[in-house]
Amino acid sequence: MWWKIMQRYNNYTIHAIDVVKLFADAMKTLSKVGIRIGDWEHVKMFQEYKEMQERGEKGDYIVAVLTERYGISESTLRRIIRRLRRGVKI
Repeated sequence: MWWKIMQRYNNYTIHAIDVVKLFADAMKTLSKVGIRIGDWEHVKMFQEYKEMQERGEKGDYIVAVLTERYGISESTLRRIIRRLRRGVKI
């Protein structure tokens, strides 16, 4: 249903507060379970991490490849992976 609302605003500039109001419930749920709004940016990286793991690559090798590919530090990558792989209870 939200996509229909967004289609209505497709060619218009709307205020940030309107977007927040529109997605407030989803944002509250995400926040409650520890998912950050910006985590969507890491989906592809996390998928690559899982694929490399499934192929049997070693953890340190995966981290080295992905930090180089995405231009982030090792500690940042490990923190993101840890956050995205944990289970959440909604």
